[in-house]
Amino acid sequence: MGEYIRMLYAIKKEARTFQSDFYRKNAHGVSEAASRGHISCVSTDGRNMGVWSLTTAGQLFLQKHGGAK
Repeated sequence: MGEYIRMLYAIKKEARTFQSDFYRKNAHGVSEAASRGHISCVSTDGRNMGVWSLTTAGQLFLQKHGGAK
């Protein structure tokens, strides 16, 4: 779980493009976070932003598990 929380916190600090080295190294975690609804690439108006960013659910997860700063 610690690795997952660190990855979410890194995304919270800096949204990165889909093809960044960070996402290549963390492809499994990014897939898991997206499937859980903790990150999204879709803006509130339904458009693809070109980057993954933390969702409200992701922020709440970080707060609950001690990863939010």
